[in-house]
Amino acid sequence: MTITVYIGNNDTTLSDTAKKHDCSAYLIHKGNYKEFLEQCPPNTTVYTSLTDLPKINNKRCVLYDILQKADNIVFCQPSKWSDDNGEFNLTSQQMLIEYFLLLINNRKNNVVGLMNIAKNKYLNLEEKRTSTSNVLWVAGCSISYGVGVLPTEKFGTIIAKTLAIPMVNIAKGGSSIEYASDQILRSDIQKGDIVVWGLTSEYRAPSWNHGAKAEKNSAILTEETRMYKAVTSVYQVINFCNKLKVKLILLPLICSEQLRVYLNNEKDFYQLPYQTEPLDYGTDNVHPGIKQHKFWADFCIDSMNLK
Repeated sequence: MTITVYIGNNDTTLSDTAKKHDCSAYLIHKGNYKEFLEQCPPNTTVYTSLTDLPKINNKRCVLYDILQKADNIVFCQPSKWSDDNGEFNLTSQQMLIEYFLLLINNRKNNVVGLMNIAKNKYLNLEEKRTSTSNVLWVAGCSISYGVGVLPTEKFGTIIAKTLAIPMVNIAKGGSSIEYASDQILRSDIQKGDIVVWGLTSEYRAPSWNHGAKAEKNSAILTEETRMYKAVTSVYQVINFCNKLKVKLILLPLICSEQLRVYLNNEKDFYQLPYQTEPLDYGTDNVHPGIKQHKFWADFCIDSMNLK
């Protein structure tokens, strides 16, 4: 005496899968859903999709009503949804169906196929902790990552070697201040660690395109909004490191003069000498070279000793 519902995209794959299980399986659609909900015939297999049913409104969701009647639900994820145009959509078929299936499964634990839902899509960490002892963390953009120089020539590597501690580099090329802040706050940073954060331009806004990236053209945001987002991101990290008793070094690599003024009196902010260009360039002739990285490393070490 069971009712089995197959749910997915409105294509032949869904109907074929349901009929393979039960050759008498039939489609629930706009013309017969009321009859199904009222009678709910036992030992029945049906299949349906969002586009086969009346549109969701603020009073009722027919799909949810159907799913509640089911004893067993099979989620048939297609290789491509019919409304997938390559753009992210918060109210796509996939998003809405997965939401309703999760609601039902949380209560009845009767849904098959949910294991394919991506849970960590937006939560990638560039690197993870590599040691149980104290660690030097380096955050920022491509400069902090060390584009243009060898691994042994990066300022983070030089600092770590001088301090005789391992380094974890969580910097990402082209990334924003907000992205670096997020990486720091979610990393396994522990008491006694050191964080060196090379502050990048506030004109980079985090965006998503099959991976986190910086949107350099942030014209949609006012300059003061960019400043506001940068400042709040920095102070979240300052608060985080203070609570953990972590040494934080804020190094203004290519951030604006305004942000440097704003942070000047913070004990974690290390004001660099004024430079119009790097001391040298790396192998790509764009990013800072060996001399500049050595200068930053020495500056950080000397400043730490003074403070």
